[in-house]
Amino acid sequence: MNVLKSLRAGLVCAAAASALLLSGCAGGATPSSSSSADAGTPVRGGDLVVAVPTDPQSLDMVANPGQVTAHIGNMLYEKLFEVDKTFAARPMLVDTYKQSEDRLTYTFKLRTGVTFQDGNPLTAADVVASLERWLKSHVTGQQVAADVKSLKATDDTTVTLELKKPRYPLIDELASPGAEVYEAKNLKGVPATGFAKEAAVGTGPYKLKSWDIGQQVVLERYDGYKSRAEEDWGGQAGAKHAYLDTVTYKVVADQDAVVNGLQTGQWTHAMPGDDQYTPLKNNPAVVVSNLAGANQNVLIPNFNKGSKFSDVRARQALNLLMDKPALNAATGGGPDLTVEVGALVSQDNKGLYSTAGDDVYKQHDPNKAKELFAQAGVNAGDTVRILTSNSYPQFSQWAVLLQDQLSKIGIKTKIDTYDFPTMLGTITKDPGGWDITTLFFNAALTSPSQMPALTLGVFNGSGSPEMAKLIEDYNAATSPETAKTLMDQLQTFVWQQFPVITISQSKLYAAYSPTLKGYDTFYRVFWNSWLQK
Repeated sequence: MNVLKSLRAGLVCAAAASALLLSGCAGGATPSSSSSADAGTPVRGGDLVVAVPTDPQSLDMVANPGQVTAHIGNMLYEKLFEVDKTFAARPMLVDTYKQSEDRLTYTFKLRTGVTFQDGNPLTAADVVASLERWLKSHVTGQQVAADVKSLKATDDTTVTLELKKPRYPLIDELASPGAEVYEAKNLKGVPATGFAKEAAVGTGPYKLKSWDIGQQVVLERYDGYKSRAEEDWGGQAGAKHAYLDTVTYKVVADQDAVVNGLQTGQWTHAMPGDDQYTPLKNNPAVVVSNLAGANQNVLIPNFNKGSKFSDVRARQALNLLMDKPALNAATGGGPDLTVEVGALVSQDNKGLYSTAGDDVYKQHDPNKAKELFAQAGVNAGDTVRILTSNSYPQFSQWAVLLQDQLSKIGIKTKIDTYDFPTMLGTITKDPGGWDITTLFFNAALTSPSQMPALTLGVFNGSGSPEMAKLIEDYNAATSPETAKTLMDQLQTFVWQQFPVITISQSKLYAAYSPTLKGYDTFYRVFWNSWLQK
């Protein structure tokens, strides 16, 4: 597996960050008191203008797991299953499905009458071609592929997937980004960089109208779209009405311009940076709503030989030393956006959220940390090497604060700051040449195999037979209760071995004009939104 791609795929949907994303940017939210979700009778028509921080670069969600790509792609494409606002998988292109008694064979019956945006009917062959590519080339798909025995179209509307062994989270993984269904004809000979914009054709309620690279992407309603019935599931699932004529995504990289444009009406919706949260929340002309899901903010210690953190006692010491409230203060957004928990997933994900290890997360004892560092061979006067990135301001701020905290117990630091791709490249090219790095991950994922904190072995040397066995046991679970117990065990193991040390979780938010109605506070999903005249 490509390490850089894996890390990019594990990054969270950060509101003002670059296009690097996540393995699964999903979620909804309970709307704030000023939300537009219950805004009366919808009005059809109009152009919604949305500010985005970067050009999508590609609309191929396998080749480019970027934030903007994912959010626009959600409007264009659909999957066999989609996540609702509680992170539960719901059928989308699937009408019905059966699981065999031995839990090895899944038979998916597709909805009839569904067409791609070029008018061609959806067939089982399209689903098979799309999932074969996902299994081969996408991070989550590669995790699933090891358990897949066969995948075939048994007729035009039926897909059969046979496993080598039961896989409890399979349906959730089929609802994750990258498993979108494209036309089979558009996937022939696609390079690793992804397909051209002409192949950006899906079954969703909006289709690509135009794309001015670096400037804007315009989607228009697909009049041939066939919605599911009136299931009010929220998130990316259920009925899709497509009230808006068009949705225009304007590339606006400058945060001051993002805020000014909201206030002057140049665009209706944006996801600004955390430092803009409080002033926007206090602005009566703008609606601010928190989104479900979160970033998992982490320090990553290096387990590899040559690192000062190859000894678990040094990792224990780092956790004890870290002044997490001070680090969180540098994250931005204040208490409304920062949650001091050590969980691997957002509390919105009821099935996977765990409090296991919270007692370890909350520990803070610099004197004990100094003792443990000495036992691990890290003494006063030694130098810890921190790699960080100026592409995300909080990364470099965490590094500076950690430098100060280490200096108080006599340990020196050397901070190397790079743009984000260079930082990742430096880490992977010299596995023993660094000690700590700074990252955040998507905390809205739906299976352990998707969670970077559990799968960082190729990145920081933290892989272990014990971790692999716990993930394997989770995949073999037979009930939600068993799965929850195993998730508790996985999180406990993380707080024993410290493949990552969680600083906090950061909630996400959107800011938008009061004229945007019917918005479900689900990132940039707008098919049930409308504009008040």
